[in-house]
Amino acid sequence: MDKQRGMKYALPLAAVVAVSSMMLLNSNYTSVPTTNRILIAAGATLVTYILSFILFGIKDK
Repeated sequence: MDKQRGMKYALPLAAVVAVSSMMLLNSNYTSVPTTNRILIAAGATLVTYILSFILFGIKDK
Protein backbone atom coordinates (compact mmCIF):
# COMPACT_ATOMS: atom_id res chain seq x y z
CA MET A 1 0.00 0.00 0.00
CA ASP A 2 1.39 3.35 -1.07
CA LYS A 3 0.19 5.76 1.63
CA GLN A 4 1.70 8.84 -0.03
CA ARG A 5 -0.16 8.18 -3.27
CA GLY A 6 -3.38 7.45 -1.41
CA MET A 7 -3.19 10.76 0.46
CA LYS A 8 -2.32 12.64 -2.71
CA TYR A 9 -5.64 11.75 -4.32
CA ALA A 10 -7.91 11.12 -1.33
CA LEU A 11 -7.63 14.51 0.36
CA PRO A 12 -8.57 16.72 -2.64
CA LEU A 13 -11.35 14.33 -3.62
CA ALA A 14 -12.78 14.42 -0.10
CA ALA A 15 -12.64 18.22 -0.12
CA VAL A 16 -14.56 18.34 -3.42
CA VAL A 17 -17.19 15.96 -2.05
CA ALA A 18 -17.55 17.97 1.17
CA VAL A 19 -18.04 21.30 -0.61
CA SER A 20 -20.30 19.98 -3.35
CA SER A 21 -22.49 17.98 -0.97
CA MET A 22 -22.98 20.98 1.32
CA MET A 23 -23.85 23.16 -1.68
CA LEU A 24 -26.37 20.61 -2.93
CA LEU A 25 -27.93 20.04 0.47
CA ASN A 26 -28.16 23.77 1.24
CA SER A 27 -29.79 24.64 -2.06
CA ASN A 28 -32.16 21.71 -2.65
CA TYR A 29 -32.98 20.35 0.80
CA THR A 30 -33.64 23.35 3.03
CA SER A 31 -36.35 21.45 4.91
CA VAL A 32 -33.69 19.15 6.42
CA PRO A 33 -32.27 20.56 9.68
CA THR A 34 -28.78 22.06 9.47
CA THR A 35 -27.20 19.55 11.84
CA ASN A 36 -28.50 16.66 9.75
CA ARG A 37 -27.17 18.25 6.57
CA ILE A 38 -23.74 18.59 8.17
CA LEU A 39 -23.82 14.98 9.34
CA ILE A 40 -24.83 13.75 5.88
CA ALA A 41 -22.02 15.73 4.24
CA ALA A 42 -19.48 14.55 6.84
CA GLY A 43 -20.50 10.94 6.31
CA ALA A 44 -20.20 11.25 2.55
CA THR A 45 -16.80 12.89 2.93
CA LEU A 46 -15.54 10.20 5.29
CA VAL A 47 -16.70 7.35 3.05
CA THR A 48 -15.16 9.01 0.00
CA TYR A 49 -11.87 9.59 1.80
CA ILE A 50 -11.58 6.01 3.05
CA LEU A 51 -12.50 4.41 -0.26
CA SER A 52 -10.27 6.64 -2.36
CA PHE A 53 -7.36 6.25 0.09
CA ILE A 54 -7.59 2.48 -0.19
CA LEU A 55 -8.19 2.32 -3.93
CA PHE A 56 -5.64 4.94 -4.98
CA GLY A 57 -3.12 3.62 -2.45
CA ILE A 58 -2.97 0.13 -3.94
CA LYS A 59 0.38 -0.46 -5.59
CA ASP A 60 0.41 -1.18 -9.31
CA LYS A 61 1.58 -4.60 -10.33
